[in-house]
Amino acid sequence: MTTLSRVGSVSLLNNTMGDVSKLQQQLADLQEQISSGVKAKTFQQLNGQVEQFTLLEAKIRRTDSFIEGNELNISRLQTADQSMSQVIDIADSMENLIVAVRDVSTGSAIPFQQQMENLLKGMSSALNISFDGRYLFSGTATNVQPIPDTTVKPTVQGVPDAGYYAGSAESMVVRADDNVEFAFPVRADDPAFQKIYAAAHLAMDAYESGSDTDMARALDMMQEAQIQLNGVRATVNMEIINVSDINERLESLNLYWTGVTEKVGKTDIVAATTQIASYEAVLQATFQVYARLSQLKLSDYL
Repeated sequence: MTTLSRVGSVSLLNNTMGDVSKLQQQLADLQEQISSGVKAKTFQQLNGQVEQFTLLEAKIRRTDSFIEGNELNISRLQTADQSMSQVIDIADSMENLIVAVRDVSTGSAIPFQQQMENLLKGMSSALNISFDGRYLFSGTATNVQPIPDTTVKPTVQGVPDAGYYAGSAESMVVRADDNVEFAFPVRADDPAFQKIYAAAHLAMDAYESGSDTDMARALDMMQEAQIQLNGVRATVNMEIINVSDINERLESLNLYWTGVTEKVGKTDIVAATTQIASYEAVLQATFQVYARLSQLKLSDYL
């Protein structure tokens, strides 16, 4: 309260009413904060914390963007892993087919060419998989089917090459956060796929020519490809783990930043309620003083 400077109640009454008005406004502001859940409707009301608030909001938005993109990339990688699983099964079937046709007791009864062609088509189907409108195994050429034609043979019989591949020789590069980026870990021109492709065509040529030597070469190449395939799939799985770990870290950061943002901009209900109780007590005391002063007469001072 303002100290009374002279005998008389007019000045004191005016000061009292001014104090009441200020307290009522502060009380109304606190009640608005509690009902809305935010401390301020404008940046000016953040009491010098505008820069911190806007910086945190920008960080949260950027992190949200990374999290969303990483979730999409995890789904792409998981889809690629499923395709890799199919290709591994197909390579196993090709190996078994080659072993069976080399068996003199059963080989002649096997429709080898047709079965091997079907398995090649199955491999191309697995590697031609698309996700969200993008071919996953085409490198940066995501709009191009990586293996459009399984009848294309290697330039040199039994020598793996990427002649069947129509995609890009460059891998897609993905940024997982501000400091981490990675290349999509597999394309359809990977040496493992090249060996499967070359081994399958070598085996079909060997079947036509009746060359068991070439059929044995095809079997060896197919088995080498199977070992490499497992390595390629392990790389895909490792990237799934890495990106998932990054996303968990980003989600933790976002949770922390959101908490700080709420501390800056959200209402502390307990503190605001306590302050309201204090203001109400002051207002009650002020009204009691006002009521007493309003009853005073000039004769009371004489």
